[in-house]
Amino acid sequence: MALDDQAQFDPMDVLAALIADATAHGADVYENTRVVSVRRKDGDQVLRTARGEVRARSIVLATGTPILDRGAFFARLHPQRSYAAAFDVSEPLADGMYLAVDEPSRSIRTAPGEHGPMLLTGGAGHTVGRAQSERALVDDLIGWTTTHFPTAQLRARWSAQDYIPIDELPYAGQLAPGYGDIQVATGFAKWGLTNGVAAALAMSGRLLGSVPEWARVYDTSRPQQVPGLPTAAKINGEVGFELAKGWTGAALRSVLPATEPAEGEGVVRRQGARPMGICTVDGTQHRVSAICPHLFGILEWNDAERSWDCPLHGSRFNYDGALLEGPTTRSLDRLD
Repeated sequence: MALDDQAQFDPMDVLAALIADATAHGADVYENTRVVSVRRKDGDQVLRTARGEVRARSIVLATGTPILDRGAFFARLHPQRSYAAAFDVSEPLADGMYLAVDEPSRSIRTAPGEHGPMLLTGGAGHTVGRAQSERALVDDLIGWTTTHFPTAQLRARWSAQDYIPIDELPYAGQLAPGYGDIQVATGFAKWGLTNGVAAALAMSGRLLGSVPEWARVYDTSRPQQVPGLPTAAKINGEVGFELAKGWTGAALRSVLPATEPAEGEGVVRRQGARPMGICTVDGTQHRVSAICPHLFGILEWNDAERSWDCPLHGSRFNYDGALLEGPTTRSLDRLD
């Protein structure tokens, strides 16, 4: 199947243009300023950050998965990790974007490079924190690429986190009933360049009192979710299983590893009764709590990205415990 009149572009170019336009209209942009809580006061929303508080009449949560649990989006979204890689190639490349319909899924496109078009491939998706080895999945993607494009030379690789809604339609609207002053956008399911624009139009329309007719399909409490309830039950049943498995496994593990983890490896052990994550990165051992602050799942080591990942709702932490991705807003306790 082919779709005509498609386009590809560099999202960083669009982001830079949007920031320039916003600041030209008087907006302020603060980077590296994580919001840790939101409360209502005197008719305004007050956002607490590590660098101070911000007050606003209305706010938009566009944080991948919402950092506020009031809408229970964590129970309606399936967090997925996937990988991409860029290659130099000396063979001709087709000018187009391609997505496989079979499994394991693979995507192919090109991007401008220093010496001509570069090949970009993606795939190897899995539920966050539930892969046997993330490194093996990345290696498989690279191996698939070099098999089908023999001249491919790896230049870069990276990963992404996406959230799949139970009915496969994104959410863009109020956080929960009675929270019209908090708009939320999530569940783009890997189609953020298009769904993100649609969500922005839907939310801005609601805030300005002119909601597009088509935006109703994005409502956060839409009745169309009902057919997705069996999917939600399955997802949350798996979450419950992972929670029980994690704590049972942690209780059965030894207090300390017989030997220190090898470079780039991590394990979960116990410090007394408390699950503890131990890893070795760049020759230094790090010890952190292995309990996710969100809903207390036991973390798993990601051997491709050297991170601690939660198999419940997708929170991720750096090897030293620093928060990388929500829904939690807290880093891990260090136990060094």
